[in-house]
Amino acid sequence: MTPFEQEVVASVLWQLQGYRKGVVTLRVTTRILRATLRRIKPKLVGRSAALQPDEAADLDHAIPLKVVVAKLLEWPGDELAVLSALLQRYLVAVELTQDQHRRLLKEAGLASDMPPQWDGNDVFARYHHVGISIDS
Repeated sequence: MTPFEQEVVASVLWQLQGYRKGVVTLRVTTRILRATLRRIKPKLVGRSAALQPDEAADLDHAIPLKVVVAKLLEWPGDELAVLSALLQRYLVAVELTQDQHRRLLKEAGLASDMPPQWDGNDVFARYHHVGISIDS
């Protein structure tokens, strides 16, 4: 992570601590966390097999920010290094075709959610669920 992204992670930890102390409401914390996490560039971990070399790609968070925020709110820790590792694991992206990004995931109800049977580890679960093959 860049020094700037490390500062963003420290800000995320601060927000989580404020929420746990009851200083900030869930609604405000969720909104702030989503906006803050958007400042960290997700690591590109895959590309749709259907994407042509000269085709414009849509970058998609493999694990939607809504899910990442929910995971963070469930996380009981307060160690900056552990939080940083969690975010590096969950803030990953995949290049998709525009149709896959806009239509397939939305039709399956997975535009901002993971499949119900998601194990918490497989970052490609949404894509596998709708039949999108990913080259990593």
